[in-house]
Amino acid sequence: MQNSDNTLYILHGSRTGNSKSAAVLAQEYAEYLGLQAECFSMQEFDHDKLKEVKNLMIAVSTHGEGDPPVQAEDLYEYVHNKSLDMKHVNYSVLALGDSSYKHFCKTGKDFDQRLAELGGNKVIETGECDIDFEENAKSWVRNAVDEFTNILPSSENNKKKKDFIFELKLDDNQYNNAYNARILEKKILNQEGSTKRTMHIRLSLQNSDFTFEPGDSFGIYCTNSRLLVDRIIKQLKFDPTYKIENKGKKSMLKEALVSDYELTVLTPVVVEKYAELINNKDLNELVSDKKKVEEYAETRNIYDLISDFPDEIEVEAFLSILRKLDARLYSVANSRIISADEVDLTVGIIEYEQDERFHEGVSSSFLLSRVEEGEKVPVYLEPNERFRLPENPETPIVMISTGTGIAPFRAFLQERKQKKAKGRNWLFFGDRNEKTDFLYRDEINEFKNKGILTRLNAVFSRDHERKKYIHHDMLANSKELFKWIEEGAHVYICGNKRTMAKDARKALRKIIQDEGKLSAKEARTYFEKMKSRRQFQEDVY
Repeated sequence: MQNSDNTLYILHGSRTGNSKSAAVLAQEYAEYLGLQAECFSMQEFDHDKLKEVKNLMIAVSTHGEGDPPVQAEDLYEYVHNKSLDMKHVNYSVLALGDSSYKHFCKTGKDFDQRLAELGGNKVIETGECDIDFEENAKSWVRNAVDEFTNILPSSENNKKKKDFIFELKLDDNQYNNAYNARILEKKILNQEGSTKRTMHIRLSLQNSDFTFEPGDSFGIYCTNSRLLVDRIIKQLKFDPTYKIENKGKKSMLKEALVSDYELTVLTPVVVEKYAELINNKDLNELVSDKKKVEEYAETRNIYDLISDFPDEIEVEAFLSILRKLDARLYSVANSRIISADEVDLTVGIIEYEQDERFHEGVSSSFLLSRVEEGEKVPVYLEPNERFRLPENPETPIVMISTGTGIAPFRAFLQERKQKKAKGRNWLFFGDRNEKTDFLYRDEINEFKNKGILTRLNAVFSRDHERKKYIHHDMLANSKELFKWIEEGAHVYICGNKRTMAKDARKALRKIIQDEGKLSAKEARTYFEKMKSRRQFQEDVY
């Protein structure tokens, strides 16, 4: 690091690379103006050196429902858990997000608020960027860096500002750089009589550059059902051949709806934006009640919204409320040691009836019904350094999962078997019915029979008169679980963040408190230390 007093430090954190493009532009513009600037990802930046920083720019996105992206998690926790003195720090924050989510730009706002609490001096107001972020990001870069020129010394520079080309170097166009993976196998894992379907899919990665590890995910680019698009166009009385412009490219409305826009997932914000467009009394009443609009959005899609509250709107107005259709991520379910040129994924098929209409998930229905074995699908690798097996193969592990959350643990067990790791392995797995929903049953039982899986707790909620879940079994084994933790076991959770993961974390903290004979505060500190040293890791969705 250079002289911290005279250096502008620019930190970025995101999954797609949008915040990185803003940070890189900020560094280039700052150096063009003669400032001394350094740019780091939040993941690679030494957090303790934050104490030395006097001038700081942060560009960070928000993941899902208000969470920091994986790349920003450590710095986020560091800033929020440390009593830092930031009174001499000049800072500016760019918050990136998706306004269709409830907690728009929350991570950036949290950084801003925390830096202010620690005494930092905000040089300009926090910038906020939606999905179409380019113009707002460039404006923030220009205004923030210009402000820092009034604070920091600059070297001789004979160029004029008008010579600088304000362009974002986007490296997030993963679709154009995606690898087209051939589908080698598709099969349903549930047995006949199950109330749901889960699919195992195997893809060829031959001649790709992917070197994945257990814990990583693959993003799959999918398209919407043409039948759903036709229904939407018919309901709105649009011309399917109407020409629209999207990010500089012209296309027909129907093709754009098939390829570019989110139609199967509805968020409260999208409902609210639509309400602003049509001014429908019943819809206005719905959006005035936060709980009701959340319940409505949870099980409906765009077609439901425009059918339940019909009105005439312009094409451009309709498109303005829609979110971008993003890739869907699926955890790697195999070890590369077994099949380096192939990857296994576990896909939960989303399908249900609501208001006498059939609903299906965009990616799961795409993989199940709209592409066949032998065809190719565009994919990209999403590494996850925050969900990894212990470096020491003798370290015991505890894996807690439900449903498709079993995927990474299948990969973990394959990896441990192939490497002849001596560490003990304990798996908690939950689903609905044992006869029909014990995913990868034969393989898991083989792991158990051969001693790779030291302990197995399989819990099936609907096989009991009174439903039994994973966290119940964790609490029933609290003494042994705490013993494993005290012996250094790494604990992993993978599954639904709103239900299983929440209950499992709560049970884990209770076990730590009860078995460790700790106060609630001491148990929280114990758990936070587990997280900080990566003894506890989770991959939830």
